[in-house]
Amino acid sequence: MKKKMSITNIKKLSMNPHFFALLIQGFLSGYGKSCKIKLPVMAIPILLYKDSREKLDRAKKNSRIDTLFQSPQVVGENSISGRTRLAGYIDRYNSLKTYSKEALIILSSKKKIFLHDNEIVLIEAIDYKNYEGKMKDWVRCAFYLGIIFSNTTEDHLSFFLGVD
Repeated sequence: MKKKMSITNIKKLSMNPHFFALLIQGFLSGYGKSCKIKLPVMAIPILLYKDSREKLDRAKKNSRIDTLFQSPQVVGENSISGRTRLAGYIDRYNSLKTYSKEALIILSSKKKIFLHDNEIVLIEAIDYKNYEGKMKDWVRCAFYLGIIFSNTTEDHLSFFLGVD
């Protein structure tokens, strides 16, 4: 059964930990293996930033974080570096941590993930193809960001994003 949601409803949900839980579940579905709790928390600020999602719209299974976000993009007559497109990441990361942690608690209580020793194991994967419209776009971006994160190390991600 396809699930449909309007853009108005998505805007209302944008700071909702239940919405974050869905994005994290999509991220973990793409990640495809257990991971440190920190990784989906690092993913949420990227997913909620429109410029990042625009980059993720073009992501493929072999995309890498550095190539996706460092390659320049032409905006009007200007060429803007990909890292500039992640501007403000640290502030978003710090302000969204609480919501992300609440989302992990929600997923755990619904038995969609298992938390153990700072690790997350996905119990119930989701497929972005089961959604429609904007919701499908959000979950697809989360899925591909999971794939991208799985193709690198936590240390590399922390360095690239500037997170301790």
